[in-house]
Amino acid sequence: MKADLTRSTDRPDQHYRAVRMQQGRVQLDAEWNEQQDILNRRIETETVDSLGAGAAVPIDAAGFLLTGAGENISISAGRCYVQGLLCEAATGQTLITQPGLASAISPVLPTQPAGQSLLALPPAQAAPLSQIRVYNAAGAAVAPSEGVYIGYVEAWLRHITPLEAPHIREVALGLPDTSTRDQLVWQVKLLRAGDVSTSLNCLSVEPWASFSQAPDGRMAARAEPTVPPKDPCLLTPEAGYRRLENQLYRVEIHDDGSISGKPRFKWSRDNGSIVSRVTRWLGEPTANEFEVASLGRDAVLAIQAGSWIEFYSELHEQTGQPGTLVQVLKTAGNVVTVDLSSKTGPLDKGLFSVNPRVRRWEGWGQINPAAPNTNTGWVELEDGVELKFAPGRYRIGDFWQIPARTATANIEWPLDSADKPRFLAPLGVLRAFARLAVLRYQGNQWTRLHDCRQLFPSLSELRNLVYVGGDGQQIAPNPIAPAPVPLPRPLEVAVFNGQFPVAGARVRFTASHGQLPGGGLVAEVDTGPDGLASVSWSLSPTVLSQTCSAELLEAGAPAAGKFNRIHFNASLLTAAQVAYDPSNCAEAQAAQVHTVQDAIDALCKRGHGGGCSKTVGEGGDFATLDEAIERLINEKQRDLVLCLLPGDHHFKDSIDVQAPSGTRLHVHGAGQASRLFVQEQEFNLFNFASVELDQFELVWSESWASLRIEGCSQVRLSRLGLSGFTPKGLSLLQIAGASALEISSCRIKAYTGEGLPARLKQVFELLPDFKPLQSSFEVKEGRVFEPLDLRVAEAYAQLSAAQRKSLGAQIANYLRMADTGALALAPEEREALQQFQRELQDEQVPAQQLLATLERWRVGVLLSQGGSALTLADARADTLLADNLFHGQLALYGDASLPEFPQALFQGLSQALKAGRVSLAHGNGRLRLRNNRLRGVRLADEWVQRIDSLIKNGGVLDGCYRSLVGDANIASALSLDLLAYELSLSTTAFERNDDVGVVIADQGKYLGNFAHNDFRLFAFGHVPEKFGNGPLNIVAA
Repeated sequence: MKADLTRSTDRPDQHYRAVRMQQGRVQLDAEWNEQQDILNRRIETETVDSLGAGAAVPIDAAGFLLTGAGENISISAGRCYVQGLLCEAATGQTLITQPGLASAISPVLPTQPAGQSLLALPPAQAAPLSQIRVYNAAGAAVAPSEGVYIGYVEAWLRHITPLEAPHIREVALGLPDTSTRDQLVWQVKLLRAGDVSTSLNCLSVEPWASFSQAPDGRMAARAEPTVPPKDPCLLTPEAGYRRLENQLYRVEIHDDGSISGKPRFKWSRDNGSIVSRVTRWLGEPTANEFEVASLGRDAVLAIQAGSWIEFYSELHEQTGQPGTLVQVLKTAGNVVTVDLSSKTGPLDKGLFSVNPRVRRWEGWGQINPAAPNTNTGWVELEDGVELKFAPGRYRIGDFWQIPARTATANIEWPLDSADKPRFLAPLGVLRAFARLAVLRYQGNQWTRLHDCRQLFPSLSELRNLVYVGGDGQQIAPNPIAPAPVPLPRPLEVAVFNGQFPVAGARVRFTASHGQLPGGGLVAEVDTGPDGLASVSWSLSPTVLSQTCSAELLEAGAPAAGKFNRIHFNASLLTAAQVAYDPSNCAEAQAAQVHTVQDAIDALCKRGHGGGCSKTVGEGGDFATLDEAIERLINEKQRDLVLCLLPGDHHFKDSIDVQAPSGTRLHVHGAGQASRLFVQEQEFNLFNFASVELDQFELVWSESWASLRIEGCSQVRLSRLGLSGFTPKGLSLLQIAGASALEISSCRIKAYTGEGLPARLKQVFELLPDFKPLQSSFEVKEGRVFEPLDLRVAEAYAQLSAAQRKSLGAQIANYLRMADTGALALAPEEREALQQFQRELQDEQVPAQQLLATLERWRVGVLLSQGGSALTLADARADTLLADNLFHGQLALYGDASLPEFPQALFQGLSQALKAGRVSLAHGNGRLRLRNNRLRGVRLADEWVQRIDSLIKNGGVLDGCYRSLVGDANIASALSLDLLAYELSLSTTAFERNDDVGVVIADQGKYLGNFAHNDFRLFAFGHVPEKFGNGPLNIVAA
């Protein structure tokens, strides 16, 4: 502010909250202004903390949307917050008609010199523009260069005096000059960022950062220090501040070097507050004379001979460009005579046509930066006031204020710890920048490519409807007696205000077919205390695919476009709508059988046994699976369909097959009735065109081993049970080199077994009443993986009250030892024992219920030795993991032995990704995780080492999944360490009582996830887009 001030007393580092007036004291302008500064800083800081520093736009008054309109760009009416500053467009504007820029000014930022942040002055007598234009070297308005542009808003503070706003003066008091104003000015401008083909988005750093960053130039000031004379007989010369008046010096950057090639400053002892309006221009008639409305208030505060004046106009203020300085020779009345040979720029009247004014300065000089830590480079302004500039970048208009006081013969300037003047950043001018849009100018047309505004709702309008469950269900109708078929699960949605559930909100469900509660197609339900609303839905028995939508009502009616609308899909499960592949059955191919219904009908018509499969097992075509595969391949069969008959199966020899080209393998069984035990043999399938394993149990009973499927193009595993012990870092199931992979409805139980004998010895010593269960942990012949005997549970159900009390006391003591750290329990074991304690108190508890709890307890004991269930060795395949139970961790990109992603890499990885030294490059594969129970997910040891190397050396982390979508999964005891180019997590339940994992991605979305507490999920490489995640804290690392 170039006002007549005493000084600025605002000290942000002191954290003052208010200025308190005292009775009977003198009132000072500095204290009034400090109070306003404190209030402004509080409001603007709170706004930035709440809305962010970008272009934050309220949804209900969504202003500043830039839209191409031929050769112009429109600006929508509304509000926008820019680094805490409120910008308001009362009506729709264009870049040419916006109120903060005269229509003759081009809104396109000059490209030269590089890093320029100020608009150019229009040529003298330039006509108002009607379209977006730039001025060429001849001063003609021409179309801008074709290319990609950043449309941005710049907000800055302009000092307003009665010369700019005469209404400030009070007529009743004789029009005195009492106070001034700070005016917030917003201007929408264009920055050319590249050619038409340039790929640019709202997060691109260059060339935005090169001009929007605040200048780093610093200045220090001091009163001339006393230098003792070398001759002790001489008096010490006078030093310090030597003027007889208290002054507020203003030092302002006049030229940052972009105009004259050399940076310059100008200074005033009166804060540049002496200003007058020009009433007659130079050369009217005398070349070096002009006339002003007033020279000043008195002989001191006036334009005087020897002083310098700066000619400027509205156009200079709106563009931020400096005026022209010239020295005063003399004054007579209101006529000022100047030395035209001293002028620093042009003085054509046409350049100053809009409200021309002059401002008095005491002088100007060139900026010669000097090292801050030396005693050289100090420049004296006058009477002992000295200043010094440090090397750095300066911006035109930046200023410093130096209060000088006669009482102390000194100036007021902060000192460092060594009592040396501190180098300070400029006090202003306050300028804030925010991107609004990325636009393209091509073929005389402006087109918006990206909207960069950040829209936000009001705090009272954060309610929204989110999906909870019930989508994608299938149900089989009764074709003999058609009737509405109720789905097994209700349709569930939730209403949240931010992260808090909303009770009593009305939700309307509308079905396309079938019945909702009440028998119709529409039902309205109020949310409960947990924010949930649910309805049951019965499908029509005659329509295959049916839909139901849920919408949040407001005042009993839909609010179009305001809330999410949730769509549920359900379908009838009929054999006629399920495709059947007859490629492995010549008879079916000949009969053109293509649906399961047709295939079953064809089987019913056949009068003999047989089928498309070769049987394996007692009484079958082959005795063992390894024999069947070997013989059929040797017979040059390329389509192998094998059925494991009910019963126990064993290998005679290992399966270690390098399949001939084009070989397809399909092995299926009779569910848990078909059990394949592997002892010391290998089970490896290599290079098959397709591998399908379905409906049987695979148990490694006596050795560490795994099922390896490598180089097989199409892989599908469904309804399998895989159980076994593996060494640390080696998975029970390993898959590599596939192009399509589906694992669904499988149970994979993998335990290391390391320390298991000692652990079991400890368990049964502390829980002697559990000794009947000891044999169920036998590893030999896979006893540990067999279901518990119901008779054991029946014995516990029949315990007497005293026996129940004794067993309960054993469990309580066992859990207390775990609480003290004497025992290490898996969470599953603790929960099962606590449940068993509660069930023991019920004398009528069913044996089946006890059996289920004991089975959970056995799993919990084994999980304390949890191993690795599945390794996906690469990201080539489009992969679906759905409805699986993993008792053991999932390893991505190779085998993993580390307990979790190392925290030691957090800081380095975050910095490397933000700086662009490390980037992600995706492969072709996509990974979908849906409705799985995951014990934990780990990144391969090799990939962790790659990341560590890239942090140190930079580069590209390639070969990751193109996308990873996780939906409706449960993550139990261990953390999830995920890496993909694009990633989405929704409705994931994190049961871990600690930080839940790490996500490394270029883009990440998080919706409706659950956690028990304020646990963290660390997101690297992207700004997480998140909503409705409850207490889960998703941290942008």
